[in-house]
Amino acid sequence: MSEKTVYRLNISATDGRSRKLTIDDKRFGRLEGMHIGETLKGGLIGFPNYEFQITGGSDSSGFPMVKDIQGPLKKKILVSKRRVGYKPIRKGQKRRKMVRGNEITADMTLVNLKVVKMGESELFETK
Repeated sequence: MSEKTVYRLNISATDGRSRKLTIDDKRFGRLEGMHIGETLKGGLIGFPNYEFQITGGSDSSGFPMVKDIQGPLKKKILVSKRRVGYKPIRKGQKRRKMVRGNEITADMTLVNLKVVKMGESELFETK
C-alpha cells in the first residue's frame, strides 16, 4: 500500500494573521513548476480574487527551499550568518546544510504563501 502525501499551505497576511490549509494533490499539482517570488491567482487553490506570492516551502524530508538555488534539485550549501534555519554559535562559524531549489515539485509538502491582494471572501477567521 502506498501512503498518500498530505500537501499543506501556510498563508500569511501583512497584518500578522496566518492560516494553515490542507489541499488535495489536484490543486497542489497546479503549483508545480512555480518558483519562489512568483505570484499566483487565488482561484488556483480555491480563493477567487486573491493573489498570493510564494515565499518558500519544504519537502517531505523537511529540507527548506532556498531562493538562490535554481531548479528542483537538492544541494548541500555552505551557510553562515542567519540563513536557512542556521544560527551560528560563534562569529564567522559556517556549516554545510542540505537545501532544496526554488522550484515547486511533487516532492514538496509545504508551501508558504503571502497575501498580495485580498479578495471578497474571508480567508482568515475572526475571533
